[in-house]
Amino acid sequence: MTKAALSNETDQEALLALQNLITSPNNFLANNWTKNTSFCSWFGITCSLKRPRVVALALPNFQLQGTISPPLANLSFFREPNLKNNLFHGGIPYGLGHLPRLRVIDIQNNQLKGNIPTSLFQHRRVQKISLAFNEFSGEMWKGPRYVPELKILSLRNNSLKGIIPPSVGNATKLMNFGLTGNRISGNLPNKFGNMSQLAFLSLIDNQLTGSIPTALFNISSLVGMSVSLNSLSGPLLLDEGNIVSNLEVLSMSYNQISGHIPSNICQLTQLKILSISFNNVIGDIPRNIGCLSKLEEFYIGHNPIKGTIPASLGNTFTLQNLYFALNYLEGPIPPELAKLSNLIPTTTGFHLPNLISLVLGRNQLEGEIPLFITNASNLKILDLAGIFLTGTIPTNLGNLHELQRLLLNSNQLTNEPREHELRFFNSLVDCRMLRYLQVGSNPLNGVLPNSIGNVSSTIEILYIHPPGIGERSYYPSL
Repeated sequence: MTKAALSNETDQEALLALQNLITSPNNFLANNWTKNTSFCSWFGITCSLKRPRVVALALPNFQLQGTISPPLANLSFFREPNLKNNLFHGGIPYGLGHLPRLRVIDIQNNQLKGNIPTSLFQHRRVQKISLAFNEFSGEMWKGPRYVPELKILSLRNNSLKGIIPPSVGNATKLMNFGLTGNRISGNLPNKFGNMSQLAFLSLIDNQLTGSIPTALFNISSLVGMSVSLNSLSGPLLLDEGNIVSNLEVLSMSYNQISGHIPSNICQLTQLKILSISFNNVIGDIPRNIGCLSKLEEFYIGHNPIKGTIPASLGNTFTLQNLYFALNYLEGPIPPELAKLSNLIPTTTGFHLPNLISLVLGRNQLEGEIPLFITNASNLKILDLAGIFLTGTIPTNLGNLHELQRLLLNSNQLTNEPREHELRFFNSLVDCRMLRYLQVGSNPLNGVLPNSIGNVSSTIEILYIHPPGIGERSYYPSL
């Protein structure tokens, strides 16, 4: 038998060994992978154009069950195994990491367990390793030392532990690095700064400590950095020095970040999402925060931040979600916020077509409910609970047809003078998507109108606790 024939037979035997260890719906694989036909014509198999050698295996999304057989490592021309979104269990054969032509390994979203073979992180040509959404455990890998071509490393939602090794900086072509949902500990290596092509860094929900390396803010290719749900500490950014960054997403919530929000945050000119809620950030919100002209989502709730809401936020016309709950903010809600979200002048005032949520509850604000709120035509969440508001509840809240949650409780809001009924309820009949309505603990001093029975059937909780209203809480049947 010729050498070529022996090689062909080796490939066929490796594939049949895999088939023998797995089951497929309606046994389609067993019926298709038969010795009566060339393995290059089998379903999911791609062979080289030059010779009958297997270069790729693509069987994603087929509910395949079984284990990955070690003979797959005998496919010497093998470049790309794609077995994602199946029900494989067991481990990854160690020999796969020694295949000289391996470029991509995508086995995410299965039930694989055990250690990840270190051979995968010592491969000089592999470009993508995607093992997310499995049950891998054990210490973090000891590399990657020899992965000069690695571009995507996705290990999220496993049970990996250990530290991120400093040698990760040797993966200088890495573009996407995902470790979310593991048990990784230790500090973030300063060598992250060596990854000059990094675009997405996701380390959410681990046990990381220490500060965020300032070098990350000087990687011009970095678009998204998410490090929420860790124990990171130190300042948000350096207070001095230039920042060369194109970050669009900076998510750092649920850590122990401290210090002030520095004014040089304005150098993050491309920022769309800034999330620093549930930290220990102090001081005032910078007066010039409106310099973030592309900001869409701003979350700083649950920090001991004080001062007033900067009027410059009105310059962030793209703003959709504003979450300032449970801070120590004071003063009135600035009327400049009426400029939010691409104002469109009309004969009746302004529309705010982009604003989706405005959460200012549990602060020390004051004043009345701004009338511009009723022009936020896409507003879904309005939380102004417990912020010492006075005045009346607008009677045109029914303009907010998308409204799902209205929280105005625990203020000093009153009824319209010389009005017997609480007329704002009449308008709320038009809010057909409303689920949570809380106006209790206000001195409203009025009676419920007959229209209360027409308020949206989607309401789950209606809280109208006295004083001044004869009902307490109403929980419609679901």
